[in-house]
Amino acid sequence: MAVVQRDHCVQVGDAQLMLRQQGNPDGPALLVLGGISGGRFVYRDDGSGWWQGLIRDADLLDYNVWSVDYCGGTGDSHCEVIPATVAAHAALISSALQQLGQTHFHAVIGGSFGGCIGMALVAQGHLTIGRLVVAGAAHRPTAQAVMLRSLQRDFIRLSEQTGDTEQGTVLARALAMISYRGPVGLDQRFPEAAQAIDYIHQRAATLVSRDPQRAKQLFTCFGPALDTFAIAPQKLQLPVFVVGFQDDFLAPAHLLQEFVSALPDCRGYKCVATADGHDGFILATTSYGVELKAFLEDV
Repeated sequence: MAVVQRDHCVQVGDAQLMLRQQGNPDGPALLVLGGISGGRFVYRDDGSGWWQGLIRDADLLDYNVWSVDYCGGTGDSHCEVIPATVAAHAALISSALQQLGQTHFHAVIGGSFGGCIGMALVAQGHLTIGRLVVAGAAHRPTAQAVMLRSLQRDFIRLSEQTGDTEQGTVLARALAMISYRGPVGLDQRFPEAAQAIDYIHQRAATLVSRDPQRAKQLFTCFGPALDTFAIAPQKLQLPVFVVGFQDDFLAPAHLLQEFVSALPDCRGYKCVATADGHDGFILATTSYGVELKAFLEDV
């Protein structure tokens, strides 16, 4: 099997999207979409891809895998105006893929923000999508998640008033990181609470230092898009596989049960027992990769 790895730069209006194609060019096409800080580098030969485990555990390189840098995110896509909604992000990605002539997908696999994008792509109907995987996401946000993202923007706004924009973004990222891991996982990793405080501030500062403006946009632009996202599960008229994670603050079990019960064709719901919380969609791939692989292969 010839393994391809090719980047595509596509102009859509005032936006320039960077997409990556890799895996088996003759295999069924997959669109793989991650969280707000994810991008087109889902898999790298040196092992540094941000969704490396899923590609390995579900044998996804047997497929023609497509991925994308979100406009306004941390990757190499550029735009004059950042899409304000999940639907607008989906429409931009869909237009780029149509320009490339890639309109048929065996499946879309979306984690977190990418799960919402996947649902929007199905609802818009401009691409032919055979099945959908949603991991760590649901059809609407919880009140708690909306409250947390509102506080993130408050930090940035108050920091701007004092002339220190970057510190507000650091605090917003630090608050976000509390929601990415479950309480058990945090206790196990940091038996001394002071270590946890140092960790979230160091990691947040590292992200912001790479590109302060783009880091800020994760909270001022992507956050509101998630807050307003809502889709009727009944619109997803295709086979769907849903993956949730224990102690996921952003996509908790009660919300996923609501989502799954309303889907017209839910082929499976896997709740992964993990201490990783929401980050389980990246870190616990060995716990759901086999089931995802079987879902993709099911005829």
